[in-house]
Amino acid sequence: MRYSLLMLLCISFNLSLVAQAFRQEPASDFKLPTQNGDSISLSQFRGKVVLLDFWASWCGPCRIANKHLVKIYPNYKNKNIVFLSISLDEKQADWLSAVKKDKLNWTQLIDTKAWNSPVAAAWDVNSIPTTFLIDQEGNVVARNLMGAALESGIDKLLKL
Repeated sequence: MRYSLLMLLCISFNLSLVAQAFRQEPASDFKLPTQNGDSISLSQFRGKVVLLDFWASWCGPCRIANKHLVKIYPNYKNKNIVFLSISLDEKQADWLSAVKKDKLNWTQLIDTKAWNSPVAAAWDVNSIPTTFLIDQEGNVVARNLMGAALESGIDKLLKL
């Protein structure tokens, strides 16, 4: 009974986060390394919609969320959108293994400072997975959309 009540509270809390109107605000820029060692900054994608996803290899809910992203990515990869994931793994090997195992074929970045990441702090990420939708002008327009709500948000920004 306690477990069921706790699950209901967690689901209710998460739904209330998704349901809240998100105040549009400029996206905080950052620069992080890819698995190839190149550095990528958010600002280089200005003019495109960006799905920004914070996750980690050790996070079970993140790995489940990855399955949905893998499923929808082919529908969007040739459109004016960039999927951009930031891992909060401390160990690069764990991150690379999860990227390969989960078949994450979009741009992957890592901040090995994990929960001490200045990028995560700037984006007010205090749990994962956490997603953001950023419009073509570089403004954050939604946070923590999941499933069909995420696809609907992307479609709205892409005007599909």
